[in-house]
This record gives sequence, C-alpha cells and structure tokens, in this order.
Amino acid sequence: MIRFKIALDIWLSKKILINSVKTAIFMGTILAFINHGDLIMSGAVTPECVMKMGLTCLVPYSVASWTATKAEMASLKVT
Repeated sequence: MIRFKIALDIWLSKKILINSVKTAIFMGTILAFINHGDLIMSGAVTPECVMKMGLTCLVPYSVASWTATKAEMASLKVT
C-alpha cells in the first residue's frame, strides 16, 4: 500500500502532470489527424468524433505518466 501511495503522489506531481499534458496534446493531435483527418479536413466533425479525439489524448497521457512514474520510482529505488 505504501508503494501505491508513493506512485500516486509521483503520478499526480506537478512536474509529471505538466509534461504528460504536453505529450498528450502533441501526440493526441497527431493521432486525431491519423484517425479522423478526413472528417477534420472536410469539416464533418461530429460530437462523437470530438469525444473520440478527446479520449485518444488519454492514451499518450497515460503512457507518459506511467513511464515517468516508473522512472521516478526506479530513481528513488522504491520496491
């Protein structure tokens, strides 16, 4: 339980939050254009597409946060 608390504190830290949001915006935009580029370019974006694009940003956010948290825990030698 202590390890989980440490990981959660790291995950929610300002440094990781800011970096993960930046990564999510950058990579989420690329992924949105890959997955919905035709709709974006034609102007036929629906509310469903907007929701999917928002959810698409959660993937790079989660990966960036997870990786940074694991790296920070390793540097602190938390086992």
